[in-house]
Amino acid sequence: MTAAQRTGIVGGFRENPRLQAIAALILLLPPVFFLFPVPIDETRYLAVAWNMHLSGQWLVPWLDGAPYSDKAPLLFWLINLTWSVTGVHAWAARLLELLVMLATLPLLASLGRRLGAGRAAVQASLWLWLGCAAGAIYAGVLMFDMLLTLCTLAAWRATPALAGRRWPLAVAALAVALGAGILVKGPVALLVGGVPALLAPWWLPQARPLATWLRLLAALLGAVLLALAWALPAARVGGAQYSDAIFLHQTVGRVVQSFAHARPWWWYLPILPAMLLPWVAAVGRGESASAPAGGALDRFVVAAFVPGFVLFSLISGKQPHYLLPLLPALTLAGGVRLGAGRWRVVGWRVGLVLALIGIAVAIGLGRLAVDHAGRAGAVACGVLIVVIGLCYVWQRAQSLPVGAAALGMLAALLLCKLAFVLGAGPRYDITAAARRVAGAQQAGVPLLFAGPQYGLLTFAGRLTAPIPMTTDPAAVAAWVRAHPQGWVISGEPGYQYPATPLYRQPYRDGSLGIWRAGDIAGTAAAAPVGSPRG
Repeated sequence: MTAAQRTGIVGGFRENPRLQAIAALILLLPPVFFLFPVPIDETRYLAVAWNMHLSGQWLVPWLDGAPYSDKAPLLFWLINLTWSVTGVHAWAARLLELLVMLATLPLLASLGRRLGAGRAAVQASLWLWLGCAAGAIYAGVLMFDMLLTLCTLAAWRATPALAGRRWPLAVAALAVALGAGILVKGPVALLVGGVPALLAPWWLPQARPLATWLRLLAALLGAVLLALAWALPAARVGGAQYSDAIFLHQTVGRVVQSFAHARPWWWYLPILPAMLLPWVAAVGRGESASAPAGGALDRFVVAAFVPGFVLFSLISGKQPHYLLPLLPALTLAGGVRLGAGRWRVVGWRVGLVLALIGIAVAIGLGRLAVDHAGRAGAVACGVLIVVIGLCYVWQRAQSLPVGAAALGMLAALLLCKLAFVLGAGPRYDITAAARRVAGAQQAGVPLLFAGPQYGLLTFAGRLTAPIPMTTDPAAVAAWVRAHPQGWVISGEPGYQYPATPLYRQPYRDGSLGIWRAGDIAGTAAAAPVGSPRG
């Protein structure tokens, strides 16, 4: 093949959106199958979904033998619907999450067109969203935030039509989108999905304030009724404690003084640029820097992003993925500027970002590895990322197609996930321990989990009954005296016993062990050393 032929093939690929989309899918798909459920969030959510599948009771989610009030049930329902087709597999739940991410793309494109964005701007927006670090990392990850992003985009798409002649359909669509969002992650869905409608008279020229707000109120009432259709019967079945949790504790507790992930108000300021890599470092001024901005679209972006970001910053509980539903608004603004030539993607900057990511992967995940083979695998993945980055740097392109840059980021993050499996996998894959515990449970061996367990072994072991749990050393001591042939399991640093365990493996920054109760009878009553993980 001649150099001219190779150049023609590369050029044809760059100019063919369908080929680029296929390449993106190929890069996103492998982690669905090779990435195991990661403790403690993914293992916990799969445990809840498994308990729902096992019991056939979908109204109240359960975890560790008690109603699970931390999250609403829609994601668990969708996982079980997926399992009804594929069978019970972790990859099926990951595939569902990837499909949810892909479903955000046509909604984002439709929203852009409704707000007046041209074809080039819409395509650039899609690549910005698909190729940013946050979008690529959380595609296929078992979290609630990508599904909430889908609901949020559906709500945003319905909002401009509130001021049109077909406003009844817009009200119905907005109500369904917001109601579904509540069933994904609670009242926060009203914040991320509803605020642009509240501010519509500012960013939408044809919106009349009173009429728009009345229609928004109707949509909110519809959303609340949809959510209550689940919450009221669930509260009756789950009991007073569960009712209090889903109606009050989960919302007020996270807003005022978080019982989980409490962080200072400024915490998102450095997190946001990292979530938007490589674009925050790779975008420069274009040749048409004086071209007009997005007009109403830019005002929509301000209405959709700024209030949500400010309120998320003021809320006590913070995690990076909480910002996920707000990011498509920023990609719309960026896409308009790229499409108009105001901005351009600088190829060598993309390469520099990828090279730095590769170095971080080689060093960070290499250090987490528990053996030489894992370290070598993680370092090799990091080196490959560096090579990809250097290819972009070597071209010294001052203006790179945004799709080409996004594919480079997707390739780098695919290698990041592979490096995690190779290097840190033995610290997070609890399949072997779960199978041992499942065998013991089936054989009738008494089991106790010392410390909080969060359903750690439930899905991987396909456990059919919850493992009793205690965080009280005196209760552990009493249990081992009563069940000398039983097993005590713990992955917490405060519940590691000097006796030789039946099984031990690296787990996160410590170890996960299984002990025969009779072997630790003399030490089980000792006060825990260190603090159990929250």
